[in-house]
Amino acid sequence: MKCGYFDADNREYVITTPKTPVKWINYLGTLAFGGLIDQTGGMLLCKGDPAHNRITKYIPQLPDADFRGSTLYVRVKNQEGGYDVCSPYFTPSLSALDEYRCHVGTGYQRIVSRKEGLVFDSLFFVPPQIPVVIWRIRVKNVSRTPANVDLIPVVEYTHFDALKQFTNADWVPQTMQSRAQQVGENGMALLQYAFMRQETAVNFLASRRGVSSFESDRKRFLGNEGYGTWRLPAALSQAELSCTEVRRGDNIGALMLHLGELMEGEEKERVVLVGQCAPGEVQPLVERLGTAEAVQTEFAKLLQSWEKMLSVYQCRTPEETVNIMVNLNNPRQCHTTLNWSRYLSLYQLGLGARGMGVRDSAQDSMGAVSLVPDHVKDLLRKLLSVQRKDGSAMHQFYPATMEANEGDSRESKEGKHVYGDDHLWLILAVCSYLKETG
Repeated sequence: MKCGYFDADNREYVITTPKTPVKWINYLGTLAFGGLIDQTGGMLLCKGDPAHNRITKYIPQLPDADFRGSTLYVRVKNQEGGYDVCSPYFTPSLSALDEYRCHVGTGYQRIVSRKEGLVFDSLFFVPPQIPVVIWRIRVKNVSRTPANVDLIPVVEYTHFDALKQFTNADWVPQTMQSRAQQVGENGMALLQYAFMRQETAVNFLASRRGVSSFESDRKRFLGNEGYGTWRLPAALSQAELSCTEVRRGDNIGALMLHLGELMEGEEKERVVLVGQCAPGEVQPLVERLGTAEAVQTEFAKLLQSWEKMLSVYQCRTPEETVNIMVNLNNPRQCHTTLNWSRYLSLYQLGLGARGMGVRDSAQDSMGAVSLVPDHVKDLLRKLLSVQRKDGSAMHQFYPATMEANEGDSRESKEGKHVYGDDHLWLILAVCSYLKETG
């Protein structure tokens, strides 16, 4: 089964079907703020630690057709006065698309699709050092018929304690709250938080302009007393969303963005932001980043940061596939494992069972030391801090709290709870850093 092709000039892998054998993920940002995004626009985001500060509810074990974490609905007014609804990322509406491409880039994802004369172009990325996903959405009418178009970006939130979301169905829903905050004349930030963090860390879904209504209650959004589906939420049959600020229960964020009528050849754009910060920082952040000019500036910074990293070493061989592997895929993989260390993926789910591996992270640092030596230095300090007085090391740690433990060795009823090689990799990692930096 052929799913796509490499675009060496743009450093992308281009997926040409949304129905890949398994979800195809890319990583946005870093462990400081970021996560993964799949080829159908589902995002799993966290800040600092996916177990202790998770933001979106992305459940990998659900069927591939289901909603996971985030999506975009598009609705077009039809001749009967109702709406035709689809998702330009294929899921969860499962509407057939006339064209589909997912550009898996260096720290960004771009999904381009076409349906019935409308072309949708969505760009996702995390600007360097800023705790927000910029989600730029463009719609162009390539038909001869005018189209009245609305955009409805949606995210579903999880409790910040990721595992507790699944193990305490009594208390967790009672902590989840949402409230709307006006931004400018017609912009909005829909804030979400567990009540004990409302003064320190709030999640938000925001757009600087054109927000006519919102929804934060999943039950209301899906409709039919909660028995509605993500495939066609009942709320999208109404002119506006309910503007409910939910005080408990299953929290989502959904914004109604009216693009209005698009004539033949006309293109319109909206910028959506998803992030986490202190309450007082939300509005300035949205005002600063919520413009087309800001998106271009921040995206250029991201590309420049990758250009700087990748230019450390480049080879030229007669075999183009070798060039792609050595110049792009290998350093990109090293950067990814340095940040996530098998902690967060579709296989290690970042729910707190293991954290970041000491041995793994030491090995990761050796692969990335030429790319980002300062980052490696910070990681080595953390690794050395979980080494014990007798020279052995803990097996894994949680980056948000720096709690550490001996991993599966604790299951042994005899002898010392320790892995025989964790501490040895610390020596090799430090030597590698010194050789590279002097």
